[in-house]
Amino acid sequence: MKASGFVLVAVVLAWAGVAGAEPRPAQLLIWGGGKDTAEAEASLGRWQERAKKNEWGGTLKVAEGYPRIVQSDTVPGLKPGFVVVVLGACEPAAGPKVLETLKAFEPAVYARDVTWAQPLACPQLGPEWRVVQSKSWKKKDGTLTAVLLQTPETKEPNETPRQALRVMLRASDGRLLGLDERSGTPVVDDFTGKLTFIPTLDGAGPTVTYLTYGGGCTGGPNVYETRVKYASDGDTLSPQVRERTLVDNSNTCDD
Repeated sequence: MKASGFVLVAVVLAWAGVAGAEPRPAQLLIWGGGKDTAEAEASLGRWQERAKKNEWGGTLKVAEGYPRIVQSDTVPGLKPGFVVVVLGACEPAAGPKVLETLKAFEPAVYARDVTWAQPLACPQLGPEWRVVQSKSWKKKDGTLTAVLLQTPETKEPNETPRQALRVMLRASDGRLLGLDERSGTPVVDDFTGKLTFIPTLDGAGPTVTYLTYGGGCTGGPNVYETRVKYASDGDTLSPQVRERTLVDNSNTCDD
């Protein structure tokens, strides 16, 4: 037996042998898996690879000890005969909100209502971002996904939440091929009357337009507009960037 398989079996057996909590209804969030341990290990590896690249960073954190590989036969409510990768066990009322966030990044994630005999360990949402909207586009070499994120609301009357557009290109097997993120605060700019951050999830792919400032003089700063249109070039994420100057105050300087 390979060392990795031995370690995995040991972990599964150790977990199964731990004194569990009182069995109770729960919602399991399942990343993937398969009919045998090898397929489950491959699925877990894809989670770990994407987590290292911070794909859902700031939006969600799994509990210590998760994801974990579980034999479906050991959990009432799961279909026997499979080995699954579990991201967490939630209160039934809490599971759907967490699932919604997970699906924004990986539509294949699913939930099952079960009877769970271990302590609940639901992934925590936030703290930096929450998901506002998500959309995917099928491309020749994979799937392009854009997730619009927003910082939590505050009680400050004049503080506008920031937004970010996080764009990922994934291969057909789930591997993350590329990631790009642009962020800003969607307020009206005093010098141009334009919104300073405009994400778009319509059309053939995601785009984002945002304003930046620099230079200038007594008449105010220079204002620049950047428009990023996302596409894929084979297995590479290809942000197509176009920049232009909206306001040039360089000539307002005093001699």
